[in-house]
Amino acid sequence: MSAKYCQEIIRNLSEYSLKDEFKHERQIAKELFSISTGKVNDDDPFFEQRMHSFQEFFIFEYRLSEGFSGSTVFETFLYNGQACYSLNEIAKYEQFRNFRHSLFQVEFHKDESLVVRDLISDRIDIVYPLPEYSFAGFDLKQIFDGRLIRFDGKNYFTKTFILHSKLVKHIIEKAVSEFLKGNIYCQAQKTIDWREELRRRNDLLSSVTNQKLEIQNAGKKKSIDLLNITKKLAEMPRTISSKNLIMSLGMKQEASAFVPETPFYDALPLLHGLAYCEIRSFRYKHIDPIKIYEMGTDRNLDIPGIPKVTKNVHENELPNYGAKPA
Repeated sequence: MSAKYCQEIIRNLSEYSLKDEFKHERQIAKELFSISTGKVNDDDPFFEQRMHSFQEFFIFEYRLSEGFSGSTVFETFLYNGQACYSLNEIAKYEQFRNFRHSLFQVEFHKDESLVVRDLISDRIDIVYPLPEYSFAGFDLKQIFDGRLIRFDGKNYFTKTFILHSKLVKHIIEKAVSEFLKGNIYCQAQKTIDWREELRRRNDLLSSVTNQKLEIQNAGKKKSIDLLNITKKLAEMPRTISSKNLIMSLGMKQEASAFVPETPFYDALPLLHGLAYCEIRSFRYKHIDPIKIYEMGTDRNLDIPGIPKVTKNVHENELPNYGAKPA
């Protein structure tokens, strides 16, 4: 029953994200996602899978502009849902705040479940399938990009998976190792006053909104400015001392206990960078995927530990390793 309920929540959130009020933000988010993970064509065999990835990126990770107080679609749903859902129903949705978008490795199959290792947090989890999905095709030691939700005491994967070739396993492990050494990776060790958090967020969101408008007006489809903005969202401390932090930019001291406040994920550029490599390895089958992943992970962006795969390395600039693209 829990698995079915979990799946229903995912479906409801997906439908909510398609509301007209998010149309403009969705267009910007889609451009950002395409820039950071690679352009997908509707005739690609993985088109549907990548669209699921974008959908969940837009719902859980993309932060909307100031008109939405910098919240995610998920947070906006929770905030608005307080007026039409019971506390018990809101509590069910609240559990989705604990999602982990990470790189996982299959340790072994256990009946219908998978035992996986989270390569970034270095922990082992037993994960169960949702009714509409199965883990068929997941090989031992397979590394994949996935989103894990703990719901009613059990772990589930959503339908978003990006599988990486076993040939590049050692490169991914090295990229993760370098990422964990970098300054961008941190654990929640500090607490700050919620008013200070709002002030920081107000300043940050003003910058985000202005830069989004500049990009939109300039029409620069290959710009990576939005990616850099998204990275900066991870720099704020993670733990808030007051549960009454509200996502609005006003200084309200009283708020519902069910206030949207999902964590910031500084691993997102790493995950997107590897996803970009995966698409490039599909586009250029005549090139060893090891070479492509090495190219994507041997240079850093402005923040240490983030693979540089969306800047100065476009598909039409890929070096010729002895053959030309078909």
